Amino acid sequence: MMQNNLRPWTRSLAAAFAAGIFLANTAAAQRFPHVPFVSVQAADPLSSEPGDNPGMFTVSREGETNAALTIPFTLTGTASNGVDYVSIPTTVTLVAGQYSSNIIVTPIEEPAAAGYKTVKLTLGREHVERGQSPPYIVGALNHALVYIVYKYTNVPPAVTLVCPTNGSSFLSQPNILLAATASDSNGWVTSVQFLANGSSVGTVSNSPFDDFRLQPLVLRESHGSVMPILPGYRLNRFQFVWTSVLPGDYRLQAVATDNAGLASTSAVVEITVTTNLPAPQVRIIYPANGAKFLDETPIHILAEAGEMNGVVDTVEFFANGAGLGTDTNYLVAEPLEAAQPLGYSGPPFRPISGPPFPPSPAPPFRPIGLPFNFTWANAPVGSNVLTAVATDNNGTSVTSAPVTIDVTTNMYRRHHGW
Repeated sequence: MMQNNLRPWTRSLAAAFAAGIFLANTAAAQRFPHVPFVSVQAADPLSSEPGDNPGMFTVSREGETNAALTIPFTLTGTASNGVDYVSIPTTVTLVAGQYSSNIIVTPIEEPAAAGYKTVKLTLGREHVERGQSPPYIVGALNHALVYIVYKYTNVPPAVTLVCPTNGSSFLSQPNILLAATASDSNGWVTSVQFLANGSSVGTVSNSPFDDFRLQPLVLRESHGSVMPILPGYRLNRFQFVWTSVLPGDYRLQAVATDNAGLASTSAVVEITVTTNLPAPQVRIIYPANGAKFLDETPIHILAEAGEMNGVVDTVEFFANGAGLGTDTNYLVAEPLEAAQPLGYSGPPFRPISGPPFPPSPAPPFRPIGLPFNFTWANAPVGSNVLTAVATDNNGTSVTSAPVTIDVTTNMYRRHHGW
C-alpha cells in the first residue's frame, strides 16, 4: 500500500545526505545542479504480526519540485511482495510541489510463520542517453530495510517525568520546562505527550520527519534546543516549554507511545503556581531615628531597597505623609560605570540628584539592596516623620518603618540676623 503525503515535509536525514550535507556523489551534484536528488529511508523499520503494526519507507527528493517525478524501485529480501505483505506497486510518484511519499509495509497474517523476514527497497537508476540530463540523481541512501517480525509481543515503553520535581512551586505565570525520559525495550518511543490535570499541554515527536521544512544542517528543532538526528539515533529525553502557566495546583504526567502504538503513563508530579509575588524590602538608613537638624538646613535622606527574585524600580520619600520626591534605580537611570558597588568603603555614595550628603551618624550597616536618596530643603520646624515607599518591577509597593527627626530653630542665626 502506498501513502502519499502532499504536505511539504521537511528534508529527511536521507534527503540531507543526498542533497550534499553528507554527499557521496559530489561530482554528479556539480554536473547537474538543477536535477533533484532522491533517497529512501526506513522511517519505521519494524512491522509485526499479529496486530496492526505496519512498517514504512519514505522516499524523498531534494531540489527542484516544479514537476511531477516518478521513481521506480525494486523490492527484495526474504519477504515476498503480495505474499508476506500487502502488494506494493514498484514505482512512486511525487506530484509537483511534493517533497516525499510514504510506502507502507503491511504484513499479511501467517499463523505458522516464526522469527522475522526482511523487505529491502532499492531505488532504481534511470537510463540516460549520453549528453542528456537525468530526471533525478539517486543519492547516497539508495536502499533501506524493513523487518516483519512474527509472533511479536509488544512491551510497553517506560517513561519518567524528571522535570519539574514533585512539590515544586512557581511564581506569577512562569514558563515551566517539562522533561521526561522514555525508552522502549523492543522498539522505540515515537512521541511523548505532557498532561496537566489530564489535559494535553504539548507533544514532542521522535520522528526525523516534521511538518515543516528546516534549514540545512538543522535536522530537528524542539523549543529552542537543536540537535541533529544521526543515522540510527533515537531520542530518550523529551522536553517541552509550557508557557505563561496560570496560578493553580497541577498534576503533571507524561505519556510515551512506542512505534507499535502502545502507550505508558508516568507517575504524577504535583506542582503549584501561586500569585504570591515577591515583595521588596526598604529601610531609611540616614538620618537616624531621633536625629536633630537646624531649620533651613538641607536634609539628605538615604534609603536602601532590594528584593529577592525581583528588582526595585523606584523609592518615593515622604514626610508626614506628604510626598517629597522619587528616586529611580540608578542602574537604570545612569551608566553602569557611574554606579558605586554595594559595600563600597570609600567616600559616600554620590546622590542622583542634589549635592553630596555627609556621612551618616548611624552605626555601620550591611546593605540589603541599592541606595536611593533625596535632598529635602526647607523642612518645617518641629517633629517630622519620614518614610520611604519602594516599588518593584511587578508594581508591588512596601513602606519602610518610620524615622522621626526634629527640626529646631537656629537661634544663633536668628540672633545675628542671618
